[in-house]
Amino acid sequence: MKHHHARTLLVLVLFAQAAAAMQDPAITKPPPVAPRENPWEISGNVYYSDPPNSPERVTLIGYADRGPLHLEARYGYEDVDTLALFGGWTFGFGKELRAELTPMIGAVMGDTEGFAPGLEADIGWKRLNFYTEAEYLFDSNDSDDDFFYSWSTLMFALNDSLSAGLVAERSKIVDTDFSVQRGLAVQYAGAHVGFSLYAYNLDSSDDFYSVASVSFAP
Repeated sequence: MKHHHARTLLVLVLFAQAAAAMQDPAITKPPPVAPRENPWEISGNVYYSDPPNSPERVTLIGYADRGPLHLEARYGYEDVDTLALFGGWTFGFGKELRAELTPMIGAVMGDTEGFAPGLEADIGWKRLNFYTEAEYLFDSNDSDDDFFYSWSTLMFALNDSLSAGLVAERSKIVDTDFSVQRGLAVQYAGAHVGFSLYAYNLDSSDDFYSVASVSFAP
């Protein structure tokens, strides 16, 4: 009989401990899970320009990066009412002299159609930074319309946010006496939003024009 009471008492004690554990939030609740960081880096640019003898245009560029994978969409870049979708892979080199090279391949559709291999290069040394993006468009409708596009800047950082320097562009939808438009650039980079102003062909009153842009990186 004594053994029966002892077993009963032991069962009651174990049951009480289990009930207490169920009521203890430190035991019943799993440890908090740290929120996963978004593996994608999203950013974009909006450009406005009204070049002489050319249509007024708004150019939109969106970027999505995940590690070395680089995806890019451009609207109003190769031509008016034209969309281009690019995919590429980024290779990084160096420390003091830093370089990132991104070879890409893209499909172009709209007023201009075709495919375009391209390259983006971002090279920095101390306060100097050189950036260029280039593509060769193979027009699917007329090979006579094949075209080499490029846009480059050479900038000097005045401080952590403000840079000034040179810009050059070769585009099919800018019609001036120059095959390459060249000028001066000023860029301001904030934490999430940046502003830039480009002034082309300052030595020509007939071919001068400017481009304003807003960049964002949430």
